Amino acid sequence: MAKVTAPLFSIEASGKFGDSMVFGKWKGINYVRMHTKANQPNTRAQIAVRDKFRQAAALYQRLSGSDKAAWKRKAAGQPLTGYNLFIKRAKAIINSMPVFNLISAVEIEEEATDSCTISFMVDKDGPVEIRYGNTPTALHNSTTVMAAAGEINFADLEDLDPESNYYFTIDQETQYLFPPTTIDSYTVGAEGANAVLYAVTAVIAGRETNPSMAHMSSVPDFDVFDDDNFVEINWQPVDGAEEYRIYRMETTGDHPTGLVAINQYSSFQDTGLTPIKPDIIPAKENTARHFAGEAGIYSFQTI
Repeated sequence: MAKVTAPLFSIEASGKFGDSMVFGKWKGINYVRMHTKANQPNTRAQIAVRDKFRQAAALYQRLSGSDKAAWKRKAAGQPLTGYNLFIKRAKAIINSMPVFNLISAVEIEEEATDSCTISFMVDKDGPVEIRYGNTPTALHNSTTVMAAAGEINFADLEDLDPESNYYFTIDQETQYLFPPTTIDSYTVGAEGANAVLYAVTAVIAGRETNPSMAHMSSVPDFDVFDDDNFVEINWQPVDGAEEYRIYRMETTGDHPTGLVAINQYSSFQDTGLTPIKPDIIPAKENTARHFAGEAGIYSFQTI
């Protein structure tokens, strides 16, 4: 992209010139670039990019005027507008996990000589960190509060200096799905002398939580399993989970191990299924990133 003065022998120009050049203005600077035509404008990857941009833009429209001003302050000193910075950060999170947790409706509720109470709202429950300081680039103090979605949350910033300017932002680190809990397992029909260790994980965007275990005894031989003789496993649904994966981990009998089922419901019946992926076990690390969020930079003054 080139800067131009008096383009086309005029004061300024904008738009396409034939099929070769495009003139425009960005932050008061005239420029000209080559005209290009998009190839395969509706590939799956391009559609995904546009969809994520629309998601981020829709989130920005939900911000209040003071929220947008805070993003403008956060973008100060960068070649970005507040809107551009918000879209960039929101898309970065949406690219790596399903949800950007919008932190919005931030208000200064009460200012005192040595403290300030703020309020805000979030889309998802979870801990948020409020970082604050005397300049937008030196937010060295912090406090953490547990925020609840759908209601106004409050936080107190304390031990402040009187008659001083302060700045703050609200961030949320990556939150992960919880693994399934309250697992209940039992045999139905015939029993036996085998022990089988099952594992259940919750999945979002193809990523799994660490497993929860169900240790079964009195399990019949594998060739006895059928629709009337089986092991049933139930667990508490996990908020945000798109599916669950069930594994046979270990056995004292002839039961084949590995990933045996992928289920959208919080229950499973092992009627003697052949493993989808034999001899694999779930990872111990939770990789099921769910959401994260951040806000712009706000300001207030103590009394």
